Amino acid sequence: MRKIILIAVAVLVVAVLAWWITSGGGELRARAEHEHGIKLPVSAHSIQCRGDASRGFLDRGAATMFEMSTNDLAPFIGQLRVQSRAAPVRASGDPTENGYNVWPTNSPTFVPGNDKYGGFQRTWQGEAIPVEMLSCSSPTGDSLHVELWRVEGGTLLLKMLTDWN
Repeated sequence: MRKIILIAVAVLVVAVLAWWITSGGGELRARAEHEHGIKLPVSAHSIQCRGDASRGFLDRGAATMFEMSTNDLAPFIGQLRVQSRAAPVRASGDPTENGYNVWPTNSPTFVPGNDKYGGFQRTWQGEAIPVEMLSCSSPTGDSLHVELWRVEGGTLLLKMLTDWN
């Protein structure tokens, strides 16, 4: 009986450990990298994750917002498989607002306005200026949406959504 209990506990520990590793260990950088299938730059900070990517198998998504140094932009973009680029249609907006926001409504990708992808908090000072939106093929999902915003102090704010349909 004692042997059966020990085996059951060992199986439970291995299952919890496997879940912890595949879910990113609860750390936001690891979660974002796992869900989007890309590496965040070393300068990435103020990382926020939303969505329901870890639950379900069908229609789900992972949304992430973070700040980074402009010096890391080229290597970050270099790992993406960009399918299309779009300039903003409005000169200002709120990056915490989901939907098409300042981006063209005919864009192939966007961050849906559903509550599960919302709730991003403002972590930067001053105004955020939209720069460019990228629609990419995703290493982990069906599509990867990336928004670039310029903020005070020479940093960038990025918002991403990986979508599984």
